[in-house]
Amino acid sequence: MTEITPAKGKLGVLLVGLGAVSTTFIGGVLAVRKGLAQPIGSLTQMGTVRLGQRT
Repeated sequence: MTEITPAKGKLGVLLVGLGAVSTTFIGGVLAVRKGLAQPIGSLTQMGTVRLGQRT
């Protein structure tokens, strides 16, 4: 099994345009920073995420 090391440092995100997806992303980031939301991603990502080789 491949080990994934924890992230460190800052992450830059390039947003092309300010449509519905971009503004939702920005709003979510600001809500997490203010402590108003949990950083869990979308509802579809709350399940199990398989990492590594698929069998």
